[in-house]
Amino acid sequence: MPKRIAAICLTVLLLLSMLPQLVFAEYSLPQFVRIGLMHGNGAPKTIKVESEHGFLLGNYNQREFTERIQTEETSLTVSITDGTIQVLDAQGTLLDSATGSIGIKPNASGKEQKLRIDGVEYRGALDCIPDGTVMTVVNVVFLDHYLYGVISREMSPSWHIEALKAQAVCARNYVAVHLNKHGSAGFDLCNNVHCQAYSGTRVETKGSYAPVDETTRQVLTYDGKLAELYYSSSMGPTTEDVKNVWGNSVPYLISVDNSYEDTENIPNGVWSDVLTVEEATTIMRNKGYDVGDVTEIKVLEYTPNGRVLKMEVKGTKSKKTFERESCRTLFNTVTKSQMFSVTPVKEGETQQAVLYLTDGTKTGEASDLKKLTILTASGRKTLSGSALYASDGKTQASYAAVKKVAKTTGFRFDGTGWGHSVGMSQYGAKGMAEAGHSYVEIVLHYFPGTNLENVY
Repeated sequence: MPKRIAAICLTVLLLLSMLPQLVFAEYSLPQFVRIGLMHGNGAPKTIKVESEHGFLLGNYNQREFTERIQTEETSLTVSITDGTIQVLDAQGTLLDSATGSIGIKPNASGKEQKLRIDGVEYRGALDCIPDGTVMTVVNVVFLDHYLYGVISREMSPSWHIEALKAQAVCARNYVAVHLNKHGSAGFDLCNNVHCQAYSGTRVETKGSYAPVDETTRQVLTYDGKLAELYYSSSMGPTTEDVKNVWGNSVPYLISVDNSYEDTENIPNGVWSDVLTVEEATTIMRNKGYDVGDVTEIKVLEYTPNGRVLKMEVKGTKSKKTFERESCRTLFNTVTKSQMFSVTPVKEGETQQAVLYLTDGTKTGEASDLKKLTILTASGRKTLSGSALYASDGKTQASYAAVKKVAKTTGFRFDGTGWGHSVGMSQYGAKGMAEAGHSYVEIVLHYFPGTNLENVY
């Protein structure tokens, strides 16, 4: 019997040795994150907040809540008047007011802690901060509950769970590294792709929870520090070295194989669009580059992976050279990635021949032939016909009075991939997962040299 137990233990140890090893490290993650939902130009004067559990009113000091008032009211109106935030119940009775911020927390816990803002549901609580005549609305939410909403926006919850787990690790790292990114505005991260796409519970499904819960507290590190991870939709055959996009060098943000991505059969994997000369000229002027009317857009240099490294835009006044990511973002109404080519779009236009006249001392250009008259043996005549003739008395040459010439009317962009192309390809992760790779293998492939660790 002891020998049998020993054999079983040995088998278990061997199996455990084959599993991905997670190191427990001395890193910390915030329990709550502050997400800016309404701010800047989108900041409101009034919002309606609902929760079937009633509310706790109080104050937030960053992520710590201090309760002042408890109410069983399920519907509140929060507004700002003359710099003072007021909270009223459904009957219009004033429940709370302050010249500073007011925290509004559903009287519930865990996954039941949810509220609706103007009908849109979010997990966690709110911090309403005065900003002149409007208020910044911040969602204070558990980190993993925030991630439920992120992975459901950044990937389809119907994708393979291993791809969703990889996304959860990347999103968690992004929070940890970029915490307080918008600190001056009163929150950590915004809710759009400038940080990470997030829209509360609207896109959550049953598939949103396990990828986050099963990777909870897991992050990628490099050389003893949290790794700064990036991801975008699709990248073509390879990802790109970060130095060719943002200019800095990072050991784990280098070009890697992306052959598991089914680029040709995914949305915006392969794309093409046309920018007219007028549109290109307007974009240049609006972005502060007045080169005149744009006459040429030309790629000067590509990266080894086929992405545009340098691009020149030439106009009737001057020319301007752009490098790295600006080659993608300059004309981002048509360029979805940095991997593209540009060809001029030309159309034929009618052009009259130019006749040069001389009075013996100077030569002048007469462009409108039909307004010219000549003296002939039978009197004055207006030039007509489809050809002009010139003779030196011995030979005669014929020239078309009107001809078709090619004129550049726009620029065609043909490209591959969608996004900045640094880090993890989301469709590449999907392909790897469907091919049988684990989320650990996925993140370590896209971020070579990093370690997957558990934080305390």
